[in-house]
Amino acid sequence: MLILTNTNSAYAAKALAGALLMGAQAAISAAPVAATAPAAPPTEAPAADDEGFMDRQAKSPWLLVPLVSSSPKLGSSVGVLAGYVTRMDDASSPSMLAVQGTKSNTQSQVLGVGGKLYFNQNRDRLFAAVGMGNAHNDYQDFNGSGQRVVSEDKLHSAFVRYMHQVAPGWYLGAQGIRANYEVNGEDPDSQNVLDQAGIVGVTSAGLGLMVMFDDRDNVSNPRQGMVAQLHNLAYRASLGGDSDYDVVSGDVRTYHPMSPEQVLAVHAHVRLAWDAPGSRQSSVDMRGYTQGQYLGRHAVSVELEDRYMFRPQWGAKAFAGLTCLFGDGQSCDAEHLYPMGGAGVFYVIKPKENMLVSAEFAQGKSGNRGFYLRFGHPF
Repeated sequence: MLILTNTNSAYAAKALAGALLMGAQAAISAAPVAATAPAAPPTEAPAADDEGFMDRQAKSPWLLVPLVSSSPKLGSSVGVLAGYVTRMDDASSPSMLAVQGTKSNTQSQVLGVGGKLYFNQNRDRLFAAVGMGNAHNDYQDFNGSGQRVVSEDKLHSAFVRYMHQVAPGWYLGAQGIRANYEVNGEDPDSQNVLDQAGIVGVTSAGLGLMVMFDDRDNVSNPRQGMVAQLHNLAYRASLGGDSDYDVVSGDVRTYHPMSPEQVLAVHAHVRLAWDAPGSRQSSVDMRGYTQGQYLGRHAVSVELEDRYMFRPQWGAKAFAGLTCLFGDGQSCDAEHLYPMGGAGVFYVIKPKENMLVSAEFAQGKSGNRGFYLRFGHPF
């Protein structure tokens, strides 16, 4: 599920892509994403006349998922993700094309289209998304300053990433992103706080390279293995952006089967930025927090999630995480540490492809919390 309400255009564009690209992370996920259903053959399907909606969803190549989120900072939003799932060949992972739209009770709205394609015997991967959004934010404690900021954000974005396998499990690729982001305070005091923090509208355009290792047993809902990636984005005015700056990101996700029904998922992430102005700084990118409310030059985070299948298609999860924002005088002290914990349930809506829908509640510090109904696990 995407919440398009941050003050960082690059983060917002990648969040949009991640939400559209199967919600498992890519990107951009990407989407943001593992215990699988038991390996035993499924029970015999009921007769067609007796099939319900969920049975038809499991067999159909079409996917329809409701999207819900609610938090004190953003209000409540509802929407839908509609997608088409197929395989490009027998050896490749399931591919998906999707359209997503959400609307909130604060008059925020998002619309986007994306695709996540696996082809050429799983040796090639192509992720892409385009979208637009309009968000009304009400930050009661903007960037830990104790000041209230009410703003309206608008974003148009596009993202593409291509990867090719160069050795078993190893991929090399390239990516590009462009985002046009506008932000305005809805009252003079809010605009003054945004100006003092250097949060202004920007146009960002960047290109980068990436290397990835992936030996997961399933890309949508892994039970074992790991995926690790290192990539950069070089934002340049010569590409059509407003300024030059660089971002390097590293991401590691590992999956450990604890029993036939239980999996422990571990996620570590780091984002380092050089010469980035205030509106391109790093933010807390975890459940329970609103991206853009807390900012720092760099960010590092770790998350743990315990997933347990208590029925063939039903599972429960408990999770916890911690993010540190540092750089430019900030260090990983209590003020700049952001803990999170929560729990949820998930349903494997397409057992053959191991695609699922999850419902989660997360609690952060200083009254930050959120409820999310989304496609896939966050990682």
